[in-house]
Amino acid sequence: MKYRIVQRINPLNKDEPKFYAAPQYMEELTVMDLAKDISDVCTLNVTDVETVLTSLVRKLPMYLKNGFKIQLGSFGRVKLSFSSKGFTKAEDVDSSSITSKRILFTPSTELKKEIESASFSRV
Repeated sequence: MKYRIVQRINPLNKDEPKFYAAPQYMEELTVMDLAKDISDVCTLNVTDVETVLTSLVRKLPMYLKNGFKIQLGSFGRVKLSFSSKGFTKAEDVDSSSITSKRILFTPSTELKKEIESASFSRV
């Protein structure tokens, strides 16, 4: 992966900016890009792969909102989480105490191992 050098304010000393490595991303891939690539290495055609990927993306929110954790094989796990205000008495806690929602992704052990072998070069 390529990286670039960026200058940012040092949060510990705002008068002394520091330089950091920052990812230099390639263009963004679409579902169609992924479908074409996947169809090249299996017996499914591009349309079938695109339909499966699109359906997955469409169905994920429903499962997450219903409290399911979704295990996506060697890719990882996705689940919905949230933050809440704290109270001294349990009976004071209700759904209005939930302050923010977020989607958590936990990569699988296999995916983490693959990423460990990533090399980096400056742009």
